[in-house]
Amino acid sequence: MYVSIRKTFILLLLFTVLLPVTVLAGPGRTGAQILNLGGGARARALGDAFSAMSGDVTTSLWNPSGLADMPESRLRSGRKAAQASMFYTDYSGPFGEAGEGLYYTFLSGAMPLGNVGTIGATLQMQGQGTIPVTTDSPEVLREESLGTNFALTFSYADRITDSLSAGINGKVIRMVLGRENGSSYAVDLGMQYLLPFDFIPTTVGAAIQNIGPGISFIDENQADPLPRFLRIGTSMSLYQDRYNHIRFVSGVTAYIDKLAEDEDELAVDLERLNAEREEKLTQGQLLSDRGVGIRAFEWRHLQKNLGLEYWLGDILALRVGYKIEPGINLPNLTDYFTGGIGVKIYLFNLDLSYGPSFGPNNQRLIEVTGMVIF
Repeated sequence: MYVSIRKTFILLLLFTVLLPVTVLAGPGRTGAQILNLGGGARARALGDAFSAMSGDVTTSLWNPSGLADMPESRLRSGRKAAQASMFYTDYSGPFGEAGEGLYYTFLSGAMPLGNVGTIGATLQMQGQGTIPVTTDSPEVLREESLGTNFALTFSYADRITDSLSAGINGKVIRMVLGRENGSSYAVDLGMQYLLPFDFIPTTVGAAIQNIGPGISFIDENQADPLPRFLRIGTSMSLYQDRYNHIRFVSGVTAYIDKLAEDEDELAVDLERLNAEREEKLTQGQLLSDRGVGIRAFEWRHLQKNLGLEYWLGDILALRVGYKIEPGINLPNLTDYFTGGIGVKIYLFNLDLSYGPSFGPNNQRLIEVTGMVIF
């Protein structure tokens, strides 16, 4: 009976992933940017190469199947542990006074249910800061909040076989734009597979995120599509003994929100762009430049992620990561690197990450995740 439930679960996931989806999207037209933020200082320090990681409650933001392998509880040996985590980022530093009220945080928890699998929930919140309200004079009458965006996610994951795990997220999203607000819902699907490499244990992970209708504030006909991703990654345990563990992680992310373009709009754009060009663009070249459809998998359009993690005695972790975003050319080589540390003391984990500099003040972000394992 239980095996039949597992087989049904995996077949439903595969069927949903293979369903044809048609979305019209122009260049860069996605809403619900809170879904782009991911999170967790451990993931940040590893360059966001987290789609093949497991046993960490924050994996639900990257690949829900990672919740299937929770560690054993230190309170009750032999039983999987529940976890609760909080992550916080304050953007006021990089943006100075203009960044007052800008933040991103999430609260996340997961609980194993024995042979039934693991359930979890995550609440993401994004503060959008304030804006000064004036009249015809430069005198500021008051500061008006731009509101807070929310995304609430419910997760379920289970191990299908000894080597294969699968997971699913269901999301409710609420976005605020001034006095207007919009809502939507989405689904994430993920799988992880442990390859039969005894010498170097390697896990391959894949997840498709944010499958759902677009989000609109006023006119449903002008809804912006959700930022849909396809993440593929690996996690390799390079060396492990009683006191040392070295793990190498990697990943790529394809932005697949633009599955098609409106033919009439495409023709207008092509005519406008070719009006001032000697060497004319073809329709295929324009679609390639925008990463539409299958062209989203061209190497230049992929986000690339690498990370290296070293654990000393299951107490102290040192991490370094490397991340390249498509279309973003950072001024310094060091801006592509991230780093961080983790400390584990009995039931508590504390992770810190140190990211690239950005914003008008060119300041680096320090992000913090606290976790309780029980």
